[in-house]
Amino acid sequence: MPSPFFTSPVHEFELGKFVAFKEVPARVTTILDQIRLSKLGDVVPARDFGTAPIDRVHSLAYRTYLKHAYKDWCDRGGNPEGVFPDVFPVRVAGNLRRWGKGDDSSDTAQKFSYTADGGLGGSAGYYCFDMTGVITDGTYEAAYAAAQVALTGAELLVQEKQHAVFSLCRPPGHHAHSDICGGYCFFNNAAIATRYLSEKLKVGKVAIIDIDYHHGNGTQDIFYSESNPLYVSLHAALDYPYYWGSEVEVGENEGEGFNVNVPLKLGTRDEEYVAALKEVLDTRVAPYNPDCVVVSLGVDTFVNDPIGAFFLTTPVYTEIGRLLGSLQRPTLFVMEGGYAIPDIGVNVTNVLHGFESRFPAQS
Repeated sequence: MPSPFFTSPVHEFELGKFVAFKEVPARVTTILDQIRLSKLGDVVPARDFGTAPIDRVHSLAYRTYLKHAYKDWCDRGGNPEGVFPDVFPVRVAGNLRRWGKGDDSSDTAQKFSYTADGGLGGSAGYYCFDMTGVITDGTYEAAYAAAQVALTGAELLVQEKQHAVFSLCRPPGHHAHSDICGGYCFFNNAAIATRYLSEKLKVGKVAIIDIDYHHGNGTQDIFYSESNPLYVSLHAALDYPYYWGSEVEVGENEGEGFNVNVPLKLGTRDEEYVAALKEVLDTRVAPYNPDCVVVSLGVDTFVNDPIGAFFLTTPVYTEIGRLLGSLQRPTLFVMEGGYAIPDIGVNVTNVLHGFESRFPAQS
């Protein structure tokens, strides 16, 4: 199984210039060290569930592209630092879907799907919505491994009747659509685990609670027409990914009313965040009465996070965990964002400790 410690791209594009890439292996090592220090539970390796659960969320054309894109890019003289698209068809923002979803039946997908003899220039932008979805040597393997970590967590949660499992995934996933990467995300780990919980493990109703600073546009899009799962996101208004996350995005068809966005102002502080989380748990999640919860756990809400603009402090993450634990449901935590390396481990473990406090140790 590939390691989550794979090397990152060197640069990402931000405000018209190349800057140091922020989604780095130290995120995982810092969290893992703190998990072990905190003695929260056993650290176990991931199992390999193959590609079938991934293909229940992502199109085969997209997965094939991710698998071969870097080699093809380099073979054609592309910068070996990574695949950087420079042309993007606008096919996911709002209702601009004339390019199709990129599934295997779409004529446009057939035109732009990866083929061994050409088309990468079009595919690179077709399968990516921004310039942080940089594909390098090992990206596919790392994204595949992250999905297996999430699936292992789902399996442990149900088969071993745990009240909580934490899947330390890298790269993160909640910005990945069924056929589009971006925001450091390639496979949507939380969505893959959720689909597996529902279809394979037959858990019944699932609620996804996304507490990353950024809206989980990929997760929303994947489940937008479905009533199971319920998707709830607390995130920054007027920030990345910009074109998703409004309160008016409530789902469509069977999914209408099952997509809940709670955009919060820039500069949100502890008390405001806790109040918003408590309200949405009480008014939307608890009445849904889920059999299982998946938490997209991002701690880029932290005051010192380099790409966030909330002012949450380290102690409040314990209270966030307590609130999530108040649902008293088996819960899978799937790691998403958080880029303040010195603090990320403590912030994550505080959430988990807070959650655990709602489940007294059995004698």
